[in-house]
Amino acid sequence: MTRKKHKTLLWLAVVAAAAVVGAVVLARTSVGESVKRESAQLFKYEYIPNQNVNLDSCEAAKEADSIYRDFRKKYRFHYQGIGMATFADSSRMILLSDLPPHFETDSIAPIFAKFTHKAQMRRHSIGYDGYTTDAVILLGNATRENCDKLIRRLNRELFFSDYKPTVMTLPAEEKRRYFAKESIDYQITLNEFNTWFMEDGEGFINLDDTATVLTVGDIFAQKARGVYFSQQPGFVAWAVAKNSDLADTLTQSLPDIRQFTLDADLILGALADSATLVIIGRERQSPLNELPPLQIESILLLASTTEKELSQSLDINDLMAGKMVNGKDWCPTYLSRELENTEFGDLMTITDVLLKDWSERGTIQESYYRYPDPGYYPFDKPLFRKLGLNELVYNWNTAGAMYAIDCDGYTIYTLGRTGSLPVSYFNSQERSQSIGYKYESQAYHYFATLGCTDLARVVQYTALYQLFIDNNIGYSGDTYPSFPKNKPFLLCKPTTDLLNILKNLNGDEVARLADSLAQRNFHLFQKEQVDKQLSNNEQQHNFTYTEENIDRIYQNVHRDTKTGIGRSINEVKGMLGGLTDEQFTKLARHLAYPRGVKVNDRESYNTMLRARRVNQLMREIGKNNLDLLGLDLSNVKNWYAANLKGNAGRYMKTSSLIVTYNDMMTTGGHNLSSRISRVNSMTNYKRNRGGYTPTDYEPKAEPNPNQTRPKPQPKADSPTSHSKPKTIKSSNPKTIKPSTPKPSVRQRNAVISSAPRKTRGL
Repeated sequence: MTRKKHKTLLWLAVVAAAAVVGAVVLARTSVGESVKRESAQLFKYEYIPNQNVNLDSCEAAKEADSIYRDFRKKYRFHYQGIGMATFADSSRMILLSDLPPHFETDSIAPIFAKFTHKAQMRRHSIGYDGYTTDAVILLGNATRENCDKLIRRLNRELFFSDYKPTVMTLPAEEKRRYFAKESIDYQITLNEFNTWFMEDGEGFINLDDTATVLTVGDIFAQKARGVYFSQQPGFVAWAVAKNSDLADTLTQSLPDIRQFTLDADLILGALADSATLVIIGRERQSPLNELPPLQIESILLLASTTEKELSQSLDINDLMAGKMVNGKDWCPTYLSRELENTEFGDLMTITDVLLKDWSERGTIQESYYRYPDPGYYPFDKPLFRKLGLNELVYNWNTAGAMYAIDCDGYTIYTLGRTGSLPVSYFNSQERSQSIGYKYESQAYHYFATLGCTDLARVVQYTALYQLFIDNNIGYSGDTYPSFPKNKPFLLCKPTTDLLNILKNLNGDEVARLADSLAQRNFHLFQKEQVDKQLSNNEQQHNFTYTEENIDRIYQNVHRDTKTGIGRSINEVKGMLGGLTDEQFTKLARHLAYPRGVKVNDRESYNTMLRARRVNQLMREIGKNNLDLLGLDLSNVKNWYAANLKGNAGRYMKTSSLIVTYNDMMTTGGHNLSSRISRVNSMTNYKRNRGGYTPTDYEPKAEPNPNQTRPKPQPKADSPTSHSKPKTIKSSNPKTIKPSTPKPSVRQRNAVISSAPRKTRGL
């Protein structure tokens, strides 16, 4: 045998021996794992597979980044939930999106202590400088049973409950739906609620005791608590103690909140007696990607709020806000201190942007949120152009958002519409005078019937806020407030700098500035207007201007503009020069943050008048021309955002500003009042716009052919020829009588479907 053959045989022997050893080890490992699995089943404890895993080389680690990016591409805005991806090597990726502030990241380690794992925090941008935080957890080796237990524990940490621990399969199969496929705009009357729940006695059951049927009257009499399903599918009721603290587990269990938000996808109204509030929701018809559950932390935040009004606005009236040299506009966002760095606060800002943009037929484009296009708009022309105003204020408000009637022993609440809040348009920020009922009605009908799920989400949060305040339901637990203390008067420094520039201009500088501004204005828009007027004159009077005539007219326009601007600059310069240091500082603060100054004496009134004069000058100069004074508002914007970079909540930050283009003198906002519209009659109490439909002479909405439009519902107070639903009599002997006569109402089944469900709720 040659030496070469000998080496070859020796090498083959080594390989064969290694294979045998490997097979033995593998067999032992397999046998060992089988024994572990069988023992776990026999003695009824959890089987944990072998954890000797290289986490960096597992499939979950390789795919995690692409799966996460795919999820956030499909779910661009706030979406709170749990997702999981499973791989052939038994590794897993678990995603926790939109972490609530009460969640402790330190809890991840003990939850996954038995498993080889790694947790990573990811920030997802929303808006200009806002973000939300997600957690990506990698598992090296876990069974389906392991994951089910882990998901339940995560649900308890995230939502205070492991009720129906839903998990999205990753990669996400469907995108977030921003427009519902079916109608989500309900107009249910007080009289209908009274008939369905008090007179006809709609029966409710608890899933833990389906044999016991309770009416709302029974719930009142027994002071029952918890979440109940209507015996006929269609409603979910959450019974909570009035004058209570949601943090007190003896009074109200926090897990009920999660159950209600999962099983009910819309809030329709409520009923209350002296001890109990019963909130009525629509039993879930929409999937979670269309109407996601309301976030627990936002509900607790609203319960903790004692303020009777909450606000959100886009502060375009701030002196240093406005059009930058690049042609885009910027302005700070304003939120009540309770709403800063919260999901509900961010939602209010987003929907405020939608109100402006869609009222203007999509012409006011926001540069960073970039919400999906609705496909059609409320008016035939952009509203600002249609009205021909110099400025316009857009507001969501709560006037008529919820109605209530106090009957003999109980109160009924119903929402005006569930599709959106009412709309207000004012001709100026200061006068708050409506531009006309017709336009507000048309817009309200448009937004309510559009099916925008985020507009409906705002209505639900607002309803809870009003119900909590009206029934003295609070929350004393931690809501993790994170109001940026430096935000309100942050623009004082650049405002003071601008005022000092104006104050210290000399005569030559004023003349040069006025001349430059006149030239810019002439070439930007005045020349076009002059040429149009000259052309009209020639046609009407049948003559032609000579070039010499035209040049002289151009020169006169430029001269008059220059003279006017120069005069205005000198007037403001003189005013600033005559102020004391204290008056100058007060003026700068008022201009930098108008909402932070109260006009309650002669001095503050004079400061307000001075501020108006400065703002008038800024309109004459034009914010985009401030570079002639050595200022660029884009630098102010960047400075403002940089100073708020570190001011954030535990896991999220609301955008400190917005950037738009093709904007005008416009302002938007929300005014959320806890005041509920109380009425004395169950019929004919709504404003007409609650059931508004466009008239023949008004422009009709343009349907989007790519979207299924909401189906029309029967009119709220229309009579019906259908037979009455079967009455379920209350076991409460003290039947409460309504305080007003009962007219004809719609059948409950004609409004809320009672079709059988495969499962109740989610």
